[in-house]
Amino acid sequence: MSVQHDADVIVAGTGPAGSIAALRLARTGVRVLVLERDPLPRQKPCGGGISTRVFGRFPWLADAMRAIASHPVSSLYLEGPAGGVFRMQSKGPAVVLIRRIEFDYLLASLARDAGAEIVAPAAIAQASQDADGVTLRTRDGRQFRAPMVIAADGVNSVIARRLGINPGWPRARLALDMMEETPIETLRAAEPDTLSVFYGYGGAHGYAYIFPKRAHLNVGVGYVLPYFKEQVGVAPYDLQQSFVSDLRARGMVEGESRREHFTPFLIPIGGPLGKKTAAGRVLLAGDAGGFVNGFSAEGIYYAMVSGDLAAAAVLAARHGRAVDPARARRAYLRAWRAEIGAELRDSVLVQKYLFPVPERMNNVVRGANARPEFSQILVDYASGRLSYRAARRRLLWHFPRLLPRLALIALRRRGGQASEPVSV
Repeated sequence: MSVQHDADVIVAGTGPAGSIAALRLARTGVRVLVLERDPLPRQKPCGGGISTRVFGRFPWLADAMRAIASHPVSSLYLEGPAGGVFRMQSKGPAVVLIRRIEFDYLLASLARDAGAEIVAPAAIAQASQDADGVTLRTRDGRQFRAPMVIAADGVNSVIARRLGINPGWPRARLALDMMEETPIETLRAAEPDTLSVFYGYGGAHGYAYIFPKRAHLNVGVGYVLPYFKEQVGVAPYDLQQSFVSDLRARGMVEGESRREHFTPFLIPIGGPLGKKTAAGRVLLAGDAGGFVNGFSAEGIYYAMVSGDLAAAAVLAARHGRAVDPARARRAYLRAWRAEIGAELRDSVLVQKYLFPVPERMNNVVRGANARPEFSQILVDYASGRLSYRAARRRLLWHFPRLLPRLALIALRRRGGQASEPVSV
């Protein structure tokens, strides 16, 4: 079978990372081919929350999102493992809740309208690269080739595995999120304008949540994968039913859980893959590269940023239609480290400090109630009014004892973490 080779760049995946990359490239006249595993529109398991700072980073997004249902939220309910509660009301929305089936299709449509060609379904099965380009083969035998590939094909990236970039995530760097997205006619929140998070639900090493959307309710439970496998002795949906029953008994939700709307999925929470986010003629973006906040598990914002930076790196390395892959790799590594590297690194340290010891999360809830400036810093950061570096400085100013503890965790992590990922 012949190889399709009329694209300057192939983007794998139509999630936020892939579509944003394709959109930026197409807008500059680059011939972009996007390969998506599933027919469009397709659902993506996800809580569906985006911090509102996304609109500062992508100013055009607010107008574009008028085409889909979204739910801005300014009320937060945070519950610690011991039952302590902290409530916060921000002056403006801090989080926007969306459905991924609508949001992802919106971004993919914008990329297509800008000139990107989308082939869906096109499930990638094999990948190889040489000095001149990358060849991708789909399950049905089609082959596609381009000088550069931006792989945004998810946590279990086929491209990263087939090229040996990431043969598999260590279990400790994954979380299992068990999510249900059910229409509000069946399951609804008692407080439809409040985002609720329950840290340490059912033990340590995890969280549960209620994300009320315009016409759906997302409820779910997430655990660091080793903890779930070793300490949680029930099946994922049995745990979900127990959580919903508990919420119903407490008057926080009304209605019933529906098995057909429930999907467990994996999230990379160990931070980006470092230098392995760029290898040969391939740049990894989104979940494929580990661009997820290790504490909050937020991935949409970081996926969009990493996709945009990957596209910018390719553009910076172009000479006519030719691309200097070494220059693209260097540009990408510099860019994501400068913009989001520090906060993703620190998010993993915070996760490792707080999740294993429930009393530490209890202290966070008590501290938030006692020190209102703590919550204000978090809101200002989430809404984009405060940069990450400024937020970090203010937090350490108010909580100076946190710095040596995080430094110790960082040293232990560097000393004990395997240098190469292993299969799950």
